Amino acid sequence: MLKILKFCLKRIPVIFFNFLNNRVTLKTKNININMKKDYLELSDFDHKIYGSYDDLKTMNKQELEKHYFEFGIDEGRFYTGIQNSLDFVTSIKKGGKMLEIGPLDKPKLDYLSPEYYSLDVFNKEELIKNYIDNESVKKDKIIEPSYIIKNNDYSNIKEKFECIFSSHNIEHMPCVTTYLNNLEKVLQENGSIYLAIPDKRYCFDHFKKTTEIYDVLQLFNEKNNRPKFTDVLKMASQGTHNDSGRHWNNDHGIIDYCKLVIERYTPALTQFNTTNYVDAHVSCFTPKCFMEIIETLHELKITNLHIHKIYHTLKGCNEFYVILKKTRTENLN
Repeated sequence: MLKILKFCLKRIPVIFFNFLNNRVTLKTKNININMKKDYLELSDFDHKIYGSYDDLKTMNKQELEKHYFEFGIDEGRFYTGIQNSLDFVTSIKKGGKMLEIGPLDKPKLDYLSPEYYSLDVFNKEELIKNYIDNESVKKDKIIEPSYIIKNNDYSNIKEKFECIFSSHNIEHMPCVTTYLNNLEKVLQENGSIYLAIPDKRYCFDHFKKTTEIYDVLQLFNEKNNRPKFTDVLKMASQGTHNDSGRHWNNDHGIIDYCKLVIERYTPALTQFNTTNYVDAHVSCFTPKCFMEIIETLHELKITNLHIHKIYHTLKGCNEFYVILKKTRTENLN
């Protein structure tokens, strides 16, 4: 009996791990099966638009939906009226105070409106200095941010915003969760956060590891105020080309990790140790992983935000779009 008891005690961690693993797998499978109708609503699926392809014109609604989940998403087929960044910005409700994150020289919202505010971690003078060698940035068009944020401190923002717009910012954040929770604090109860996010599969982040919930939770507990050195080094040594069309055609380029690490380690380390803040892509998202991360953070009650809409990456593009809204007002963990 004692031998049997010892064997069972040894097996409990293994059995428990397998149980958790199976439960997660089953949950994922259930989401794939049972959430299809919800996902169609989340992505504003339009049968007419999707059925306009020559090879789909004879399909009924049920067949179109089946094809969409089995092939259309991965093929990047058009399925909604939101088909590019202009469509996404145009869909934003007009009226009320709006906050744009890091607009630099290309604000997407109406920056001449008295209801417009912007936010950055640098002032205009610092931004011009940071981009002095970047010819793609028009220095005379850089706007002065309404708020300068240091060390994730949003306490000086007294306004509440109906709309918060963030384009290609979230992947730079030292902590995704802290960033979203800070935005949520300055969001009106019925307001929306609009995110344009690069899809790592179709940009220069292609070879980098896709961010997982474990990464997000680790960063949340580390409470970093700037990208880590590993983020800076990966930015310098793991990037490939940024041609989304080539990526969609499975031409991802070739990079020599070892050679690049050897070449760029010392310059990257010097820059990291002598500069207060070195910009880098901290996270690398796909629509699927981002949706799973937000759902998990929501279930853990680490964020009050939930996905209201999500528009996956279309063929030839390198970004997807998400709209977040508040769910509840209870205290977070």
